[in-house]
Amino acid sequence: MMRSSALSLALSYVGLGLAALVLFAAPLWYAWQVTIQEGRTEILQADAQRLTDVYRRDGADGLKNFIDARVRMQIAGERILLLTDASMHPLAGNLQAWPSSVPAVSGNYTIHVNMGTHGEQTALVHVALLGSNNLLVGRDNLLFKPLQTFFWYGLTAAVAVLCIAGLFVGLITRRALMSRIHSIRRTVSAIIHGDLKHRLPTHLNDDELNTLSRTINGMLDQIELLVHGVRNVSNSIAHDLRTPLAELRSRLEQLSLIRPSSEETYGEIDGAVADVDRVIRIFDALLRLAEIDAGLRRSGFVSFDVSDLAANAVEFYEPAAELKSIDLKF
Repeated sequence: MMRSSALSLALSYVGLGLAALVLFAAPLWYAWQVTIQEGRTEILQADAQRLTDVYRRDGADGLKNFIDARVRMQIAGERILLLTDASMHPLAGNLQAWPSSVPAVSGNYTIHVNMGTHGEQTALVHVALLGSNNLLVGRDNLLFKPLQTFFWYGLTAAVAVLCIAGLFVGLITRRALMSRIHSIRRTVSAIIHGDLKHRLPTHLNDDELNTLSRTINGMLDQIELLVHGVRNVSNSIAHDLRTPLAELRSRLEQLSLIRPSSEETYGEIDGAVADVDRVIRIFDALLRLAEIDAGLRRSGFVSFDVSDLAANAVEFYEPAAELKSIDLKF
């Protein structure tokens, strides 16, 4: 089954579909990642700016109280907040200590942070310097994990549907093609066994197989015509050879039975030689015709009045044309 051209073609289309799907999903995934990353950065910067405004308005103590209130209000593990003094001693927030992988320099960093009972998380953090204090604001990178999971689920479902549909279409196409091919095989088998009347089935639609069937049928018509022509030529040759050979046999048989005088015998021998010459001339004519048909004849041509031949042909077939009410003119 895997050798079927229809199934191979269907698998090729499935491969092209998968390639197109990958080419579509790759930039979409890249755009998704860039958009999510930019969105996370903007959110962190907005949070840091909000906390900076609180610091400027209420001072370090006011910011400490604000952070503690936010930590109590938020969903556990969703947001990372940490305020330290100049010596990195925690003043407020939900981290026990300043992460060792994050320098006390303003910027954005990706870290692995231990949230205690909520396990280790990969987070994007933003560091801001507020006078002698250090502020760290972060968010869990797994916040958008469900959306990414849905994306991969959707992509996997699309691949599965494409593969199943491709294989299903391939099997249906293969079944239809094999039905046509079996029909062609039966016809060709009948022709091989000598039944030249069989023809390949054709349909109203003009697909590739139908065009091929019509072409083969035209070839079979020509082959049948040639076979009938060869058969007619064979019959004509047999008829033309029968007469001189029959006369030759009759002469020789008569000589064997009657045993005439020498003079009569030589006369009959001359007649037999003439009959043999007639047979030889017939074979020579057949060889010339074969050479002409093969394009090998390069000599023995003479000027010939084709119009005279055509006129004689019309005159010969005119009675037969009149019997069939055909107007034949030259």
